[in-house]
Parts: sequence; structure tokens; C-alpha cells
Amino acid sequence: MKKKRAGRIILFFVFLSALIAVFHSIHASELSPLAQIAEGMERQQVTVDEWTLHAKENLNLSLSEFDDKVKELKTQYPQYHWKTAREDKIVKAVGTYSDKKNHTTFKLQLVTTLKNQNPTSYLLYEQMSPEQPENWNDTYEQFERQAHDIFQNKVFIFTCLKGHLNDNMSIVLQKKAEQLMKEFEASPVEHVVEPHFVSVSAFTYKWTDYIMTSKHKMNVQVALRSAGMGGKHTVTVGTPIVTTEY
Repeated sequence: MKKKRAGRIILFFVFLSALIAVFHSIHASELSPLAQIAEGMERQQVTVDEWTLHAKENLNLSLSEFDDKVKELKTQYPQYHWKTAREDKIVKAVGTYSDKKNHTTFKLQLVTTLKNQNPTSYLLYEQMSPEQPENWNDTYEQFERQAHDIFQNKVFIFTCLKGHLNDNMSIVLQKKAEQLMKEFEASPVEHVVEPHFVSVSAFTYKWTDYIMTSKHKMNVQVALRSAGMGGKHTVTVGTPIVTTEY
């Protein structure tokens, strides 16, 4: 009788564990990459200091078409403050807008590079903030909608968060990088290890988008830097790559 009761208890806890695992899996699948990275960093005791989202589209524009596109953007986004600059063979129009209430900066950048009479152009849309939003998922979805309005099609979204570890924490950078890789269920494909710096490029099935290295797929990058004894440990996580200075 006791054996049967013990067996039932074991089966109950096995079922409960499986149920919890399924719940976490469903929860994670509903979260955006921005929210997943933010939650993962929090679980690893990393305080987020700033975050960036950006999307980019390559274009084929002549100089006259560049000017027409700038006029179109200025008309569509009059709340942005626009500046145009020409340097050597680069023509650039940059529009910025600051949402002071939410401490968020928006940037639109149209660039054309003149090379052998064949201009190459791109349009970049970026959103950044030093403040954590009320809802990471809502912030990402809002950026998706705005990016679709700007580019009129689906574009690759680059997500990057930067934070720090408690100065009093004694850590080994490489070990912490491994813990972050585990957090995002990622398999390393490339890495750089220096005395005060570690960078790991990896691949995870959490996210469908990826880029190619020389040999492998990658869609997550983690970089950790220490200022030395008693210095701040900075942690930067990006998908598919880190797009800010680290």
C-alpha cells in the first residue's frame, strides 16, 4: 500500500514538472526577442541600462531619387528634426525625434554612397532608450508596426540590450557567458576570450531569424567586459548580433 502511494506521489510530481515545463515553453513562445532577452538578463542578475531596436533596408537610389525620398520622409514624419549632410561620396539625411515622456529616441537615417557611378543606399530605422518600458512585448510590437509602415514590408529586426552586473559580484567572464548561453538555449559557434573581455556568437532555436558566419548560422551574441578589479562588469546581448558598442 505504501509503495503504491509513493508511486502515485512520484507520478504526480513528474506530471507537475512536465506541466510547468510546457507552461514555460508556451510563455516563452509568446514573448518577443526583446522581452525574452530582458527576462533572461534579469534571471542572470544583469540590470538593463539601455536597449536598442533597429531595422534596415537596402535601396537603389540615384541622387535625384535620394532627394525625392528625403522629401517624402519629411512629409510623412514632420515631428522628426531633419539634417542633411554631404561628405566625400556619402550623402546622408538623418531625422530624430525624442519622446521625453518615455525617455525614448527615434531615428530615421537615409544614406547613399556614390561608388563608381553606381549609388548604393539604405534606410535605417532605430529606437533606443536608457529606461525599461512598462511592457517589453508591447514595445517590440509597436516597433514592428512602425517598421512595417516605414518599409512597407517585413524586415529583419535587430535587438540589443546592454546592462551591468553588481560591482560586488565576483565573476569569471567566461563562466557568466556560458550561463547566458544556457539561459537562451544557445550553442556557441564562435568566441573571443581576452583577460577582461569575452564575446560569444551562438545559435538558438528560440528565434527563427539568423545570419551566417563563415561556416555557421548565428542569431545571438553575448559580450561581457570588465574594467578590472572592482570595476563594473558590462553585459551586452543581441539578436542576431550585437549592434552597439561593447
